[in-house]
Amino acid sequence: MFRRPAVALSRPGSLVRVLQPIQCLVLAGMMAWSIPAAVYAQDVSVRAYLTPSSNVGVGQTFVLNVEMTGTRTMAGEPELPDFGGFAQYLGKNTQSSVQMIDGRTSVSLTVQYRYQALRKGTFDIPAFDVISGGQTMTTEPLQLIVSSASSSSGANAGPQATENGAESQDLFVTAEATKDRIRDGESFVVEYRIWTRVDVGSFTFTRVPEPEGFWVEDITPGGQPQVEELTRNGQTYTTAVIRRIALVPTGPGERRIDPVGLDVQVRVRRNDLFSGFFGLGTEVVPTAVISNPLTFQVEPLPPGRPEPFSGVVGRLAVSAALDRDSVDVNEAVTLRVRVSGDGNIRTVPNPVLDLSADFEVFPPDVSESVQASGPGLSGEKTFEYVLIPRAPGDREIPGVSFGFFDERADEYRTAAAERLALKVTGVTQGGPVQLLRGGVSQLREDIRFIHLGTASLRPRGRVLFKGAAFWMFAFLPLAGIAGAVALRRHHDLLEGDVAYARGRRAGRIAKKRLAHARRLASGRDVRAFYGEIARALRGLVADRLNLAEAGLQTSELIARLGARGVGDTTMDEIKGCLEHCDRQRFAPPEVDSEEKARFLERVGHLMVDLDREIR
Repeated sequence: MFRRPAVALSRPGSLVRVLQPIQCLVLAGMMAWSIPAAVYAQDVSVRAYLTPSSNVGVGQTFVLNVEMTGTRTMAGEPELPDFGGFAQYLGKNTQSSVQMIDGRTSVSLTVQYRYQALRKGTFDIPAFDVISGGQTMTTEPLQLIVSSASSSSGANAGPQATENGAESQDLFVTAEATKDRIRDGESFVVEYRIWTRVDVGSFTFTRVPEPEGFWVEDITPGGQPQVEELTRNGQTYTTAVIRRIALVPTGPGERRIDPVGLDVQVRVRRNDLFSGFFGLGTEVVPTAVISNPLTFQVEPLPPGRPEPFSGVVGRLAVSAALDRDSVDVNEAVTLRVRVSGDGNIRTVPNPVLDLSADFEVFPPDVSESVQASGPGLSGEKTFEYVLIPRAPGDREIPGVSFGFFDERADEYRTAAAERLALKVTGVTQGGPVQLLRGGVSQLREDIRFIHLGTASLRPRGRVLFKGAAFWMFAFLPLAGIAGAVALRRHHDLLEGDVAYARGRRAGRIAKKRLAHARRLASGRDVRAFYGEIARALRGLVADRLNLAEAGLQTSELIARLGARGVGDTTMDEIKGCLEHCDRQRFAPPEVDSEEKARFLERVGHLMVDLDREIR
C-alpha cells in the first residue's frame, strides 16, 4: 500500500566479476566444512514460552511459542489450551533455524501462535504434548497475567504488540475517536492510523470486527493512503490513515469497539553471514499488528424532548418552499422541505404537514446526502410533496418544525420553517374530482355474439413431439440443472479449496501484472519495470503451486517446477528471465524501449508455456 523510498546502490561490473569466483570458493568451503557436522546426532527437546512477556494488557496481543530443538518438523498440531473468553486466536507463524557452533550443527523449529487478550485476570496454561520424530514431549506449564487496558477514546493509545517483523515501538496501529463524551444518537468518527519506522511494503486487514450497538458507515477515502511524516512521543514516523468509520450509538450504556488486526509485509535486513557477503540483504517478513480497543460510556438524552423529535444530536436548519405561489384548482404544486445540519440526518422522519381538507397530499420523494464533517457527520435531507388544491381561495401552508438536541449547548432546540402562502384560483368542477388525477374509463360493456353450430376438428401441421424444437426445449431444463450443479461445485471449490482458487486466478493476476509492466516500459524507471515482471513470474508459479510468494527463492521455485513435470527448457528460460530481472533491478544500465518490448514478448510466451506445462 505504501512504502518509504528505497535507495539501491549499483556496484561496478568489474568488481562483481572478480567476486563471483571468490564467493563460489568460499561457499563451497563452508559447505564442505559443515558436512561432517551433520553426522552428529542431536537430542530433541521442546519448550513453551510467552512473548513479548507473560504480562499484557487487555486488547494487546501475545504469542505462545513452541520451540523444538533438534528437529525441523512437527507431527501434526499440538492440543493447545482452550482460552475460551479469555483470549482469541489470531493466527500462527513458523520459523526454523540452523546454527553451526564448533563444527556441530544444531537445528530448531519454532511455531508461534498469536492471541489477543480479551479479559483481565490470571490464566494458567497447562502443559501440553508435542509429537516430533516419533517422540512425544511435554511442555512446562505457563501463567499469563492480563492487566487492565485504558478505556479512553484512543488519543493517547500507545503501540500494540507485533510479531516477527518489527518492534512494537517501530510499527503499530492506533484507533482514535474524535469525541470523548458521546450522547445517544450523536455521531462521531474513529480513525485507524498506521505508524512505522521500518520499511513497509503492503498490508491487509485480517480482522475487522463489527461494532455492536452502533450504526456504522465506512468513510475511508478511496485510493492509496495519504502518507505523511509525524512526530509521536519524540520519534518521527511515516504514518497514514488506513481506515475511517462514522458511528452513531443506537442506545445508552457502555460500548466497546474491538481492535482491528493487520498482516503487514515488512522488509528487514538479514544479519547472517551469507546476506552480508553475497548481497542477499533483505527479506520480506509478515508481521501481525493489532490496534488498541476503544470503550465508551454512551450517555442517554435528557427528558423533555420536543415533538416532533428528529432524533438528531447536533444542529439543524429547516427551510420550505413552493415551486410557485399561485395555481388553479386541481393543478399540482410542489412543496420542497429541506433539512440540513450536523448529525445523523438519516434519522429525520417525514415532516408533519398540518394542511386543510382542501388539499390532496401524495407521499413524498425523499433524497439525502450524508458525509463526514469534522468530528462527526453532516448532510441534508429533502422531502418533495405534490399537493393538489381542490377548492379556490387563499391558502396557507403551516411551517414545518423538527426538534433536536444541541450537544454544544446541552439542551433541546427546535428548528422551524416559515409559513407559506398559496393562492388558488378557478372554480370547483362538478362531478367526481378523482377523474382529474387520471384513470381508466370503461366505454362499453357489450357481449360479443356467440356463434352457433359445430365446428369441424382436424389436425393442423405435424405432431408436436416429432419436431426438433420440442426435444430441445424438453431437455433445456436438464441442461440448466447440470450447469447449475457444475457452477455451484466451482463456487464451493473457490471458497473451500485455497489451492484451487489460487490456481484459477493465477493467469488473470499474472496478465494484470504484465500489463502494468507494459505501462511502466514507457517510463524511465527501469527497476520498477523489471521488478514488476519478476513479481508476475514468481506470482504465477506461487499461485499455481499454492506457495507463499513472499521470500520464494529462485532455486526453490525451479525445484518445485521440476517436481510438477515442467520441462528443462522452460525451467532454464524462467531462471534466465528472473536472473535478468535481478541484474537490471540492482545494477540497471540504460535500456531502450525496443529491448523492453522484446523482453516483454519473451516473458509473455514463457508464461503461456509455463501455464500449459504445470500439472
